[in-house]
Amino acid sequence: MKASYMKKLLLALPILLLWACSQKDVVKIKGNIKHAEGKTLYLDKLHVAKAEVIDSVKIDKNGDFKFKVKSLQPEFYLLRLSDGKLITLLTETNERIELDINGEKMANDYTIKGSKGSLLVKELNDKLTKSKNQLSKIRKELENKKGDPNFSSISQNLLAKYVKVLQDQHEYSAKFIMKNATSLAGYMALYQKLDDKTFTLNENADIQYLKIVASSMKALYPEHEYTKAILANLQKMEKRLENLKISKLIQDKGSNYPEINLPNTNGKEIKLSSLKGKFIVLSFWASQDLNSRKHNRTLRKIYNKYHKMGLEIYQVSVDQDAKLWKKAISEDKLNWINVCNPKTGSGAAARNFNIQQIPSNYLIDKKGDIVGKNLFGIALDEKIAEYIR
Repeated sequence: MKASYMKKLLLALPILLLWACSQKDVVKIKGNIKHAEGKTLYLDKLHVAKAEVIDSVKIDKNGDFKFKVKSLQPEFYLLRLSDGKLITLLTETNERIELDINGEKMANDYTIKGSKGSLLVKELNDKLTKSKNQLSKIRKELENKKGDPNFSSISQNLLAKYVKVLQDQHEYSAKFIMKNATSLAGYMALYQKLDDKTFTLNENADIQYLKIVASSMKALYPEHEYTKAILANLQKMEKRLENLKISKLIQDKGSNYPEINLPNTNGKEIKLSSLKGKFIVLSFWASQDLNSRKHNRTLRKIYNKYHKMGLEIYQVSVDQDAKLWKKAISEDKLNWINVCNPKTGSGAAARNFNIQQIPSNYLIDKKGDIVGKNLFGIALDEKIAEYIR
């Protein structure tokens, strides 16, 4: 009897193990949706740039539904009715999610259990909806009060309320990210909008929250498509802010570009602004960089071709070895202005012009306007020819 039982158990064991393995790394979603009979409920996976339909079910009069999807990491999904109403979910591996949904007011009228990330998403969306409704109400009130004799004072009060709503939403989004930095819900908080053009986090200083979420996602999910997207966005934002710094510096200095004042090979300081009225190729290079040395050959041809027509080259080396810098100038026969601060590698000049690569260049026309950036070879010659004839 016992032997027979053991034999049956051994035969059943592979089936049990197979079943157990099939339950791993799976997200199960089930629930009930009211007022949706006859409609189709879709489960979409949200990618960075598109949504992918994973499964669908026709809703009967009972309103019950269930989905099962393989998932190895946190993911965003949509529960979407065929009439366009939807709910955003943020799932974790092996979650068992239960929902109770009002199909008529699907976006806001639902309860959810078994998914911490999805609860955070609901919290985010509920707050955003509330802020949008408050702003809409204030705008309508402003419109209705236009004919009021006291419109001036009324509008000031309403605008103050409007700004307060914006500030409250901004503060909420920032605190949410700080509190949930390790959740992909933080990613969602970064990109929420109050309207088509206005992000909830829209100040230059808010890049700190982008950095926090990006750092967390890089550590936890380095290969996730959302991690790659946010890191690319962070790089783009950092470049934009650097360009804004340059623009501000230009405005503060009262010229069209930041000033540079560095010593040449004889120790004499030469200002970039001393070339005012000339067409300037502002070039950043390094003596030990192979591409810089190749580019010097192009610059020599450019200089010989256009110098008598008003072109000047102001070349800034980022070298920290004066001997190597001077040796390269001699070897490459560079007959134009060459400056460097070997102690700092000309760091201030490189930062002010947001130099991200070597070699780099800016083209400055005779009016002092920057008309080109990082042009090399034939493209450089053709651009210069547009301004010097």
